[in-house]
Amino acid sequence: MNAEHALERRYRRLLRVYPKVYRKWHGEELIGTLMAASGPHTRRPPLREVLALIAGGFAARARNARARGVPWWADGLQLGVLAVATTTFAMKIEVLPHLVRPIWTLGAVALMVAIIRGWARVALALSLIAALESSRFLVLHGDAFTMAGFGPAYVEVSSMAPFWVIVAGLAVLAVRPGKGLPARSWSWLLVPAFCWGLQFLLGLSYPETLPWMLARAGVEVLALAAALWATVSVRDARWALAAAVYLIPGLTYLGENLSMHGRKGLAYWGLLTLLVISSFVVARRTRQKV
Repeated sequence: MNAEHALERRYRRLLRVYPKVYRKWHGEELIGTLMAASGPHTRRPPLREVLALIAGGFAARARNARARGVPWWADGLQLGVLAVATTTFAMKIEVLPHLVRPIWTLGAVALMVAIIRGWARVALALSLIAALESSRFLVLHGDAFTMAGFGPAYVEVSSMAPFWVIVAGLAVLAVRPGKGLPARSWSWLLVPAFCWGLQFLLGLSYPETLPWMLARAGVEVLALAAALWATVSVRDARWALAAAVYLIPGLTYLGENLSMHGRKGLAYWGLLTLLVISSFVVARRTRQKV
């Protein structure tokens, strides 16, 4: 394989970071431009071009992911609620015990599917059941011990908070006038599927292990940084709003357990908060420029 063919093949692989529709309309033009600007014996794209193509592809996908005919705030709120739901059920469902009592797991899957499909009222009803069930010790007090609960009953406010954040977000979306919500990608279900599969295979409670906590922290930082970059690309606050909704349960946990966090923990939560605030600042400035 000569240098020209090798370079073109690598450029085409890099272009896969762009949406399919973008590649269809602009792919050949972009390949031609890149090839024309390359040296005669170049076999690999320069690192600068690789980074530029990856950044451009991510920006194009962020713009392509915007829901059509839906206000930015409704789009962002749905994304935020979906992020809270998938991560909460991924972390708070212990697979092995719930194989014996599957009602809670099945209800969680039904709720996530309803949010993904944009069925706001159905999702609101399911989320309210989940919130009341998980908060029954606090809501019903002593009467909770006489109930045949099908799900976990938490005593910490931070454990109940995600479910009520989901309820609040869905309540706003359910009463919103106008068209319904858009359907989201089924790939959101990979989040709980991965966590449940990992727990089932390893047979451990991964949230309590240091490697899992570090991995989750890294993913959260990358995800909120991606939300910041998407905000720059989309030029509105939908991604910033989604990130803020996702962060609410975490900040509730921080406030409830503030004395247990050292400098590293406070620095971590401060970094997440800074990324979300920066997203809103960027969104406001880009809207003013537009």
